[in-house]
Amino acid sequence: MKTIRLPILVGLAFAVLLPFATVTGADATSAKTPALRPLTAKQVAHRLSGEVYGFLPYWLETKKTAGALQYDLLSTVSLFDIALKSNGGIDHSWPGYSAVLSANSTAVIKAAHAAGDRVDVTLASFGYLQNRAFLRNKTAQRRAIRQIVALMAARGLDGVTVDFESVYLRDLPDFSRFVDALGRAVHRHDKIGRVTVAVGASQTGASMAAAALAGHADRVLIMGYDYRSSRSATTGSTDPLVRRDGGMSLTWTLNLFKAGKLPMNKMLLALPYYGMSWPTASAKLGTAPAQAAYGKAPPYAIRVSKITVPSGSRHGYDPVEATAWVATYDAHLHVWRQTYYDTAQSLSAKYALAKSRGLAGVGLWALGYDAGSTANWKALAKAFVPPPPKVVKVKKHHPKPKPKPKPKPKPRPKAKARKVPPAIVRRPGPKTS
Repeated sequence: MKTIRLPILVGLAFAVLLPFATVTGADATSAKTPALRPLTAKQVAHRLSGEVYGFLPYWLETKKTAGALQYDLLSTVSLFDIALKSNGGIDHSWPGYSAVLSANSTAVIKAAHAAGDRVDVTLASFGYLQNRAFLRNKTAQRRAIRQIVALMAARGLDGVTVDFESVYLRDLPDFSRFVDALGRAVHRHDKIGRVTVAVGASQTGASMAAAALAGHADRVLIMGYDYRSSRSATTGSTDPLVRRDGGMSLTWTLNLFKAGKLPMNKMLLALPYYGMSWPTASAKLGTAPAQAAYGKAPPYAIRVSKITVPSGSRHGYDPVEATAWVATYDAHLHVWRQTYYDTAQSLSAKYALAKSRGLAGVGLWALGYDAGSTANWKALAKAFVPPPPKVVKVKKHHPKPKPKPKPKPKPRPKAKARKVPPAIVRRPGPKTS
């Protein structure tokens, strides 16, 4: 995942989880605060045709956040993030830890649960050496797992997102065993609790996905961005549908994962609500960055909510890479600046790609980077809200009333046979002489 601090993109250390001590702070569970509980199987909503997994960074959480999210268009909100030390201890100084315990997060958890949405917490660890030290220390792993489950219980959370960035390939077997142990602990705590593992969009990411699934991860989230960065030789989308220059792209990544025989129905494709901007020598689409101008006009990542299309700028839509773009001329620095970013139109094309490949759904990095764009919410609704069932009107058949049958004539009563008196038989009298 990325932290965007304008005008410079700073990679966020998805720090691994810290040891969970007693939950304290402004929102610690108290006698006045009812306990937060995870969703039951009956409470989980199934209104969408695919999963929509939104990350909520701690630096964007405010008192207004809980009321700004459209929970009917989300299936999971992942609170980003808590950080682990290499010894498995939770870093209490990390601001994400305080955010997870805050009243703002409590409001989000309650609102999401009321809508039937899961709420996860993101467990982050950054750096090859730190990850190696943690993954090779079973004591540290046991400590981390205990504290993660305790945090889930204290905050009524439904799952964990594991984002270990920069893991050596030879450490993947240890990573797989950690995911497996974490999953077993989560499922003991909550039968429908989930472990989701975030991976990169490269060959290394595919290998990490295979290791996560071998460790029985419930979901794998592909971070489908940063295909271009400040070091790229060409300008263009940070999450191209297909690359104009033939390089890596979303389509390339999904082909790679499919070729590795990974179960696509367990994959989520995360897409960015941020774009990339470079200084260039011209406004030509896809031109090379003007690296000589980096000293005075450096490239940077930018939230889509901060992108403007000034009067007189050149702008358009690239259907090949599925991206919007705008080019403006800086008369003071004598350079053009090209910015590429996702809109509802480009996101719709990428949602369609995820659906066509049989993925479980999509992810959003990050909720709030688009300032709650109405158009982006509508694109999600169009892609994942099933149409209402067709109502088949059945013509009512009104049969003609059958004529009443004529009453059968009553049979005449048979005449009673007249009794004929027996004939008088005269017997001959006695003869007389």
